[in-house]
Amino acid sequence: MKHFDLNNPRTLAITGVMTALVLGLTMIKIPVPGSLGYVHPGDIAIYFASFAFGPWVGMIAGGVGTGLADVASGAYAIFAPLSLVVHGLQGLVAGWIAYGTLKPGRLGLGVLAGGLIVIAGYFAGEALVPVLGGPAVAVSEVPFNFMQELFGALGAVVYLAVVRAYPRLRQATEQPPV
Repeated sequence: MKHFDLNNPRTLAITGVMTALVLGLTMIKIPVPGSLGYVHPGDIAIYFASFAFGPWVGMIAGGVGTGLADVASGAYAIFAPLSLVVHGLQGLVAGWIAYGTLKPGRLGLGVLAGGLIVIAGYFAGEALVPVLGGPAVAVSEVPFNFMQELFGALGAVVYLAVVRAYPRLRQATEQPPV
């Protein structure tokens, strides 16, 4: 989407569908022994949305989708504001770096930047907000957040596979000039 305009029905629909996809995939929780959290396929959808539809769709889908998943899960509702910010920035930066590209290096850089945002963001949030665990918990969660981002990197693979199978995806995301 060259021009992000939520007044455009196509943009609104794509943003809504991607947000729902992130929410649904984030709700698939794979518990990680020894961790407070879980691994989920939601980051795959965040990277896919960012690469296929751009940084603004990635930001909204990533932030709102994961934040809503935290609220809906009940037990993780306290993390919703942190997830909203961290995953929103993840989608924004990954999309800004690699939106629409087919170059594996750029996609990898987008995943790397997005992953560093998630790892650093959750570390800072958990370390600075005592109710989220404090510094000791934040340090112990870094390896699990790293594992989450390795899993999320599959979003780049999914994006490349979808674009190769359906090349019109790239054309469908371009908005006609206004």
